Amino acid sequence: MTFNRRHFLKGLGILSLAPNTSLTAQPKPTMSNPAFQLAAPPYLQNLTSDAVTVGAIFNKPCFAWLELLNQSGQPIATKYQVEDGMRRANSTNYLFVVDIPEDRTLRYRVVAKEIEKFEAYDIQYGKTVISDIIEAKLAKEDQAEIHCLILNDIHERKESYAEMIAKSTLAHKDLIFLNGDSFHYVTTSNDLTEKLFSPLGEVLGGRTPFVMVRGNHETRGAFARDIKPYFDYPGGNFYHSFKFGPVYWIVLDSGEDKPDDHEVYGGTVDYDTHRLNQRTWLEDVLQSAERRAATHTIVVAHIPFHHSDDWHGTQHSHQCFHDVLQANKVDAVISGHTHRYAFHPPGPNHNYHVIIGGGPKVGQRTFVDIHATRSTLQIQLNHENGEVLGRLDKA
Repeated sequence: MTFNRRHFLKGLGILSLAPNTSLTAQPKPTMSNPAFQLAAPPYLQNLTSDAVTVGAIFNKPCFAWLELLNQSGQPIATKYQVEDGMRRANSTNYLFVVDIPEDRTLRYRVVAKEIEKFEAYDIQYGKTVISDIIEAKLAKEDQAEIHCLILNDIHERKESYAEMIAKSTLAHKDLIFLNGDSFHYVTTSNDLTEKLFSPLGEVLGGRTPFVMVRGNHETRGAFARDIKPYFDYPGGNFYHSFKFGPVYWIVLDSGEDKPDDHEVYGGTVDYDTHRLNQRTWLEDVLQSAERRAATHTIVVAHIPFHHSDDWHGTQHSHQCFHDVLQANKVDAVISGHTHRYAFHPPGPNHNYHVIIGGGPKVGQRTFVDIHATRSTLQIQLNHENGEVLGRLDKA
């Protein structure tokens, strides 16, 4: 009987237990040809009452899926990203929509096979990579109490993610907002992974969902028009709204700060129309049943339209949004952009709190802690040194 090494190993279970092992010689990774791997830790998006989206980014085109696991770490279900009957493949970025178990504990890992050849009748795979097992305890959309953190204007100072999240006084974070200008500009997909998903992912570990609010600097650069597929927003827009806990959240997309016809844009933008469209949408969502079911309403917008500057983006945002918010009794508008922190209670010019986060440099950084229950709302603007710069207490 002829000895067959492959059959022998398969019988021992070695091949199935070691998917990264190849019996043929593989070229060694080099700087120009790195080994196939996750480009950043998996991350969570768009938490709802019954689902959450898991994002995964790889450094080479691949075919990827997500495995749901039981308490013993054994796969119990497989999720793919599917559109028009096709499982997403030959791509580097994936978004998997996953049903949340009844106990709100999600155990998962991401698996992917490198694609070495992708032709009409010939698909060939290379190395397989598997993420660590991740366990996330997710908040309920309608729970009575939530804790949220807002950061702004990181501007590629990657260490700030870990430092500012650690400084937050919240016992835990159900949801994190990045309120614009995480970047200077976005030139390639590597900017996303190296300057956002990797440093933030190392802190969150695929356990805490976050919302990336687009700032004016996210609109700049050759890759700016390609960043949306890396995130998952309700309705598919950078501007959106959702109820989370007792709070109705409204995220506005401020656009750019200069006029649309400014020479630096080369005729490629139309943010005035974009903001006007949001005004109509804003009027509708503020009258929605979902908003009426919430006790509090918080607006998050990168560019503040009070106590800011007289640039076009600021002034046009004020024209589009202020009177609508003024007429609908929101609690606060939280922004960044100016790099000068400020806390303004309601006054003659606005009947809602205006809270503006600080800048990216050490000594200027701030964070906003939010604790909401069905009867109370606390929003606290904090300096990185621990000083409380302003506090809203609603009972």
